[in-house]
Amino acid sequence: MKHPEAQFVVEVTADDEIVCRAPKQAEQRIKMTDLAAVYVETKDDGPWEADVWWLLNDNTGQTKVAFPQMATGETEVLARLQQLPDFVIRGMNSTDNTRMECWPSPVE
Repeated sequence: MKHPEAQFVVEVTADDEIVCRAPKQAEQRIKMTDLAAVYVETKDDGPWEADVWWLLNDNTGQTKVAFPQMATGETEVLARLQQLPDFVIRGMNSTDNTRMECWPSPVE
């Protein structure tokens, strides 16, 4: 049996948009040209609920696309995100309720 997160389907379209189709939710999308920030949000809900989420925000700070780790198509979307300059995956091992910026990469 597939994990519940696989019900979320994400993809990079030919128009360079990231689209998420989630069960019982409206389709979410963001053009890569409108992408202003990428976050990993972790929660302490696991293993009963998805506890690692990708959040893609526009320049107003609004999350336009949100999908859990292990969503169908996650690998391909991450491959596209990793083409962003200085993109860094952060926070994947956290068990706390936190949000970590992956891009633009915070100055360390």
